[in-house]
Order: sequence, then structure tokens, then C-alpha cells
Amino acid sequence: MKVSTISRPRINFTDNHEWIDLNGSVGFVGISAHRLKGIKNIVNIVWHNPKGIIVKGAVIAEIHTADEIIFIQAPLGCKYLGRNQKLSGNLNLVLESPQDNGWIFFVTPLKFHSQAPLLSPECYQKLIRSKVAN
Repeated sequence: MKVSTISRPRINFTDNHEWIDLNGSVGFVGISAHRLKGIKNIVNIVWHNPKGIIVKGAVIAEIHTADEIIFIQAPLGCKYLGRNQKLSGNLNLVLESPQDNGWIFFVTPLKFHSQAPLLSPECYQKLIRSKVAN
């Protein structure tokens, strides 16, 4: 499987490895390529059927692999808008294009969002390097 290294232009991360690309009033949410490193196949995505207002940190979905379950949380307070329909026929799109076309769901932030609780790509890389060093 070929893995794309392309990242969305406005991408920011959480310290739990979720990312969000805020584009006006819509945010696309996925899981970082770093967190998915070493995973060969996604068996299933289990949805927690979010409705209405979602608090930051609420679990929206679970990615099931042969060896583990990865919880995907809301990176900010938001309203859930829907799933990435492209995943219906190809769950491994999350692995093939983790920080672009393999987004998992999309939301609209509750209010004008300051990106203070989110990490820039540079800060996220520093976080990863510090965890690897420890």
C-alpha cells in the first residue's frame, strides 16, 4: 500500500494525535500519520452515533485494527456534520492518505475558534520527538 505524505493546508493537531483542518465554518477531522505508523489494515470503524453538540474530547469513532482500537475524539467543541463517505468502500483510505483524503468525519466549531488548544504542525512534531526521546 502506498502512503501519501500530503497534508491539508490548515491542519492542526491535538496531543492525542487527532488533526483538524478548519476551512471557514467546517472542520475535517482525522488521525495523524504518526499515530497510524505500523498499522497495515483497518478491520472496522465503529461509530458512536454523535448527535447535536459534541464536547471537546468526546469519542466520535473507534478505528479497529487486528491488534488495537484507536479512539477518535472531537478536537474541539463542535456540532457533528457527518462521516467521510469515501471510507464506506475503502477503510484503508485512512492509512493511504492519513492527513488528507483519509479524514474520518467533519464538524462545525461551536463558536469562532481560537487555535490555542491545538498544536501547529511544528509543535506537534516537537511533541512527537519529545515522547520518542522519553
